[in-house]
Amino acid sequence: MADREHNSEWISEVRNNESREDSLRIIENALEKDPDNALLWVEAADLSLPPRSRGKPIDPTLSQSANALRCLRSAVECDPSMDEAWALGGLILVDHLGMLEDALEWWSNYREVNPESPVPLIEQASILARYGDYDKASQVSDQILLLEGSSLSTSQKRRLEDIRRSLHDAMKKKKDEIFRPQDPNDKRWGKISKFRNQKPVTQTYFLFFIIAPFVFMIGFVASASLSSYGAGGQVATFMTILIAFYTLTRASEPLFRWMNRNATDLDRALDIEMASGKTCIPEDIRGGRLHKKMLTYRPPAWLERHEKIVAGGQRISRKWSTEFKPN
Repeated sequence: MADREHNSEWISEVRNNESREDSLRIIENALEKDPDNALLWVEAADLSLPPRSRGKPIDPTLSQSANALRCLRSAVECDPSMDEAWALGGLILVDHLGMLEDALEWWSNYREVNPESPVPLIEQASILARYGDYDKASQVSDQILLLEGSSLSTSQKRRLEDIRRSLHDAMKKKKDEIFRPQDPNDKRWGKISKFRNQKPVTQTYFLFFIIAPFVFMIGFVASASLSSYGAGGQVATFMTILIAFYTLTRASEPLFRWMNRNATDLDRALDIEMASGKTCIPEDIRGGRLHKKMLTYRPPAWLERHEKIVAGGQRISRKWSTEFKPN
């Protein structure tokens, strides 16, 4: 503990007195002398990434993400109890590198270290749901209920609810209705191709042009009906509008998902390409507006790696599936 506190103080002093580039160089020199220092590896990973900003975050490049991940792998090898290293590594693998298979293994390794934590199970269930492998995702999410004394944060509860909602919706579908991008004969490819130049519906557009008109009409009727009640009527009208907006927003979620089905399926295809390192999206769809729009939601490192995969041109096997097996 004393060594860790001493290292933390030394690192803080270096970062306060040196530039970011010089701090990284000093940390790397220290690692040559002490390669088993997990704290130094985590610091090297952080310095390999762009600095944190108060405004819009600066996304790392592919090389920055790869260097940071290399440092984090060394950190957890030296000290498997460093939760911050596991968390940052999982974030880089999924969000910035799209290496979902590696992320599944990463969280399996973390679970060996901390078997009572719900974090790896939530992350794995989320990845499997993105694959469309709902059977395995359901098995993993069910394991969370078996953990003794596990406490979920608000964000974790929200993510778990989203996963279970998607699993519940998937269970209503027939097996052949679940999109499998690796299968070139999947009937969903025909639908996506037909609407390949139609951009996804944004949440803002949906609220303003579909929900808002109905809320306006309800508010107008309520105002006309309650105007004779003075201030009390105005309050009642305001509450009616709020309730109507909340109710319609919740009730229309299936409609919003249906309108964006092509975008959601194409997003899954992109995940499969990144996870497998091989291509599955037909060229006519790849040149459409929908595909180009979906790429704008991805960070630079992800795009750089995806470009290399597409340039490689190796097609995925129609029998491809994740190697992950729930414990």
